[in-house]
Amino acid sequence: MASSVAASPPLCVLLFLLSLRPHPTASYTSFVFGDSLVDTGNNNYLFTISKADSPPYGIDFAPSGGQPTGRFTNGRTIFDVIVQGLGDSSFPPPYLAPNASSSSTIFVGVNYASGASGILDETGSLFIERIPLGKQVQYFEETRDYLVGTLGENATGKFLRNAVFAIIAGSNDILNYLEPSIPLFEKTKLPPVALQDMMVSNLTLHLKHLHELGARKFVVVGVGPLGCIPYIRVIKLAADGRCSSAANQLIQGYNMKLSRRIQELNEEMGPETVFVYANSYDIVRELMQNYLRYGKCFST
Repeated sequence: MASSVAASPPLCVLLFLLSLRPHPTASYTSFVFGDSLVDTGNNNYLFTISKADSPPYGIDFAPSGGQPTGRFTNGRTIFDVIVQGLGDSSFPPPYLAPNASSSSTIFVGVNYASGASGILDETGSLFIERIPLGKQVQYFEETRDYLVGTLGENATGKFLRNAVFAIIAGSNDILNYLEPSIPLFEKTKLPPVALQDMMVSNLTLHLKHLHELGARKFVVVGVGPLGCIPYIRVIKLAADGRCSSAANQLIQGYNMKLSRRIQELNEEMGPETVFVYANSYDIVRELMQNYLRYGKCFST
């Protein structure tokens, strides 16, 4: 029976990933699913309002010479940081990029993440096109078909067992829920508990599907303290620049249920499968409260 792994500091996730490499020069393969936190350019190829293809995005991203790549950041995404920390010089290309399914890049991995997307299919609909998590998993199926055609079924299975599947999703589902209703588009909102349960249930289905397709090593990231971002503090009328406690309580409830479900999946799937739950909520809160300790860690 596999044990549950809960990561509080980012180092725990990094150590897990390092343990997957037999030696420092071994290749590192990752398949990344999620939203704008890890999108590396898929939305560049979509008709969407959610784009990061113009300055100042990318100004500190050395591999592009400071030019925007579609990353929703001035530099690297958190998964870029982990990949480079493992000694790799290349990043998994966005799935929709023309070279994503070429034999020269696919063994690095593929990034399926899409800004504005969520665990639930309807999340981000106001941004027009985006790739919901379920569609991202369907895209991975196409990648797997390519691998089978290239390597054969047995070799593909072995290859996927040694790859890491990172899922960073859920923030936009929470944000969409917290946003004020728009006239003419107003829907009756679910109770918070029902939203949490629906998110965990849908994410579980996607994780099980990835397992059926051959995934064995998972990093599943919880939702950070969105009640502390300026947008939520404004719409929730948080006083004196404080975080919205109502928003953060919703998130903590979801994260607790997700962490529990990840532990159950470890027990259900057996010793060959490992699920790591990354506690991004406490990570970010620690960075906020003790930022002077970590300033140099985020230089590009």
